[in-house]
Amino acid sequence: MDLPLRPLLLDCRIELRKALRGYEQSELAQRLDAALALLAPADPDPASRGRADAARVAYAWQMAARVLKTTHPVLHAELQREVQRLLDGDAPVDAHAEIERLQQDIEAAEAAAAAAKLARMKATAQLNTVCKALAAVAPQVPEQGDAQATALARIEALVQGLGVAAAAQVAGIRAEATDPEAVPPPGFVLELVKAGQRGFNKAQREFAVAEAMIVTGWQFTPVELLDRGEPWLAGLLLDPNAAA
Repeated sequence: MDLPLRPLLLDCRIELRKALRGYEQSELAQRLDAALALLAPADPDPASRGRADAARVAYAWQMAARVLKTTHPVLHAELQREVQRLLDGDAPVDAHAEIERLQQDIEAAEAAAAAAKLARMKATAQLNTVCKALAAVAPQVPEQGDAQATALARIEALVQGLGVAAAAQVAGIRAEATDPEAVPPPGFVLELVKAGQRGFNKAQREFAVAEAMIVTGWQFTPVELLDRGEPWLAGLLLDPNAAA
């Protein structure tokens, strides 16, 4: 029985693509494509052309399914069940519209995958930055083989270190609050200076002048501020609103 030439050529092209690695770039591929183009059915009207295109698509799927049945029988069985389900139900009539919809679904899935990959890359970069920062501020904690465990250990060390530092800072503040020579001068020193019962030491005087210049909006020179007297400076530091 004689078979139509075009389907035979299509079968040949499928087998050649599988057998020859560089088939698409070969002269044989060009000649076979030209022969298939010559054997393409005529287009008497748009309706018949649409049917011919649909037939070509259907035949291409048929050829792909044949290959799939040999290379991936399990996947072919699943595909066959899905086709049967569509045929039993309300299968799409327009093959082009269905293929276009599937193509859009593929593009959307690829875009989502690309966005997820970019998000993972950003998260990984941020995590690496945090780990490097922790390694720089807590070098006393050795690597533990696991990045997360190492990071947690370094954070714990930093928390403990901050607790010790905070306690030392509080102790220092308390000590300065009772030191009459401390800079900045404690509140009781300012009260005594304002009352004229004592004066600033050199460091306290320099601090008081610098603060007074800021509080007064740089309206006075250091000499002009000193001319106003240390009691005035002490009162200004006790009540900055007095300069308004």
